[in-house]
Amino acid sequence: MGGFIQAEALSLDYVATKGGGFFKSLFLGGHETIHAIKDVSFSIEEGEVVGLVGPNGAGKSTLLKVLLGILAPTSGEVSVMGGDPFKQRRDNSYKTGVVFGHRSQLWWDLPVSDSFNLLKKIYKVPEGVYRQNLSYAEEHLGIYALWDVPVRHLTPGQRALAETGAASVHGPRLLILDEPASGIDISARRRIMEFVKRLNRERDATVVMATHYMNDTDELCGRVILIDHGSIVADMPLGAFRQRYGGRRAIKVDLNAPMVEFSIEGAAASPEPGGLTWRFRLDPGRITMGRLIDAISERAEIARVTVEDERTEDIVHEIYLSGLGDNLAPEYAEPWME
Repeated sequence: MGGFIQAEALSLDYVATKGGGFFKSLFLGGHETIHAIKDVSFSIEEGEVVGLVGPNGAGKSTLLKVLLGILAPTSGEVSVMGGDPFKQRRDNSYKTGVVFGHRSQLWWDLPVSDSFNLLKKIYKVPEGVYRQNLSYAEEHLGIYALWDVPVRHLTPGQRALAETGAASVHGPRLLILDEPASGIDISARRRIMEFVKRLNRERDATVVMATHYMNDTDELCGRVILIDHGSIVADMPLGAFRQRYGGRRAIKVDLNAPMVEFSIEGAAASPEPGGLTWRFRLDPGRITMGRLIDAISERAEIARVTVEDERTEDIVHEIYLSGLGDNLAPEYAEPWME
């Protein structure tokens, strides 16, 4: 199979209980097959930076686990760095750096320095290479300021910086990021994104990042693969994707009194339960942000206005309306899929 990463008709199924517990499903047949990944095909060349984007539960993390060799596919073929990732998981791990926003590769009760030294031994990194990579991480992430701090005492942003540095200590050819900027401060997020860009630009690392925030891809990725219900909905360069689907902006408006409906030309409105909070997606070719806020204030008393990241759910919905997603299954993926 060609390509640094290659997938052909890749599928992965789970068997899940319908309810009532294991023994009830065992005797009464209460189980069903969940299609976590469905007939996925794509190719990623060495040196690319690709954003795997989709709503929560779309199957992004499941697909990353297949690429890492943690899960074996039910059918189809997958190749990472020239071989089957499930069969070559150990060998590939020495050439892969991983950052999972909700999991840690650092030891909770140990200082950051001890975790780095342990990773050096696990990856069998020569002393000279280790020192060079550590210096590189310090230059761009400020690792030494955290060096003697136990991991449990780090803030979320500091831990994310340390996690990203740890993922680079062995000089990986492939960097897998799963929601790396989730729940961290803006300063740490910027440093991480800039560091990953440098690893790609200066050290030729191939990067695959899963996120449900479109703004993450703007800073880092040259290409977007949009996934929903375990299937690929769109695969194109970031610029083309933004031009086609990202022309609208979103704002959240909190009101002092609930509203039943809004009808404003050039903006699509959707309420949260109770009618006190509304979200608006505006088409900049038809209405400006200022005019929209003026139109809202004429109809209701505004307590707060927040400009939000564009939600992938909205983009997926727009693709479905355009007819490109007609071949996809209508049901939503189960939460555990992520």
